[in-house]
Amino acid sequence: ELFSLFKIMSRSTLTVAIPSYNKAPYIRRCLDSVLKNASDIDQIILIDNCSSDETFTIAQEYEPHVTCVRNEENVGMTGNFNRCIELCETDWLMIFHADDEMCVDAIKHYRAVIDEPSNVGIIHADCYFTQEGVSNANTPVARGTYGLFKAGKEAMSCPYGACSSVMVRNEAYTQLGTFIESMSTDVEMWARIASRYDVYSLDVPTVFYHVSSASTGPQSLVNRSVAEIKADWDNLNNHILSSFHSDTEREAYRAHLYTTGPDNYWPVITANIRARNWRNVLAAGSVIIIEYRGTLPLIRRIISSGTRMLRSLL
Repeated sequence: ELFSLFKIMSRSTLTVAIPSYNKAPYIRRCLDSVLKNASDIDQIILIDNCSSDETFTIAQEYEPHVTCVRNEENVGMTGNFNRCIELCETDWLMIFHADDEMCVDAIKHYRAVIDEPSNVGIIHADCYFTQEGVSNANTPVARGTYGLFKAGKEAMSCPYGACSSVMVRNEAYTQLGTFIESMSTDVEMWARIASRYDVYSLDVPTVFYHVSSASTGPQSLVNRSVAEIKADWDNLNNHILSSFHSDTEREAYRAHLYTTGPDNYWPVITANIRARNWRNVLAAGSVIIIEYRGTLPLIRRIISSGTRMLRSLL
């Protein structure tokens, strides 16, 4: 009995914070799934970023099980992520997207890690991936990096799952600062934390990651110019470079960026083809060819995509 009492007293505290903006069609699904894990969560907060739809009104139906907060003004996606940090009063924080869905018993897998003493600062997991209503529910997206990674170069290169599958020690935000302004702000933050804290990778899916053409990520590829996208990504990578400990590691990362550059801009091309934004299509192709000398990778991509399209039609 004394041992059980000690375990309860030493139990880490955990907040699931849900930043939301105009997610009325999805918010019930999200909150219902999180509440199925409520016995393992100490605090659930929804932070609404001045939605113009019924998101906040719907969320208030879940009080007092969910604490609902509405920003006085729209602070942008990054600003709302930082509001999640500001309102967190527990040892660990999971920022869970309002259009995603938490798996049953997901938090139990994280608790097996956070309730043990360690230098782990960030935990991520596999996910199920659903796009435009087509579910791969029986095929979890595996990260291929299970177990513990020591802080530094190895951990920083560890591929992460959906943002909603990531849990962070709150102390890491206190020590290393908040999210920077970017449409891919989580990428830089996870690298920053992994440079100083150990990383733990769970080999189990904990979230249904939902993506549609209206999602923030896909929209960011079409509602900005390629020049804006490139400036954002260059700024992001410069911040990541500053987290490496040596010139050798920084040069290796620059070489990696040069090699993967064409692949990174291909989603910009495909998203803008679907949106019939031909100016961005041409601009992204120019970046691949001029900045990365990626003529051959671009041609291979075009042939590969065309082949897949033909197969789908036959």
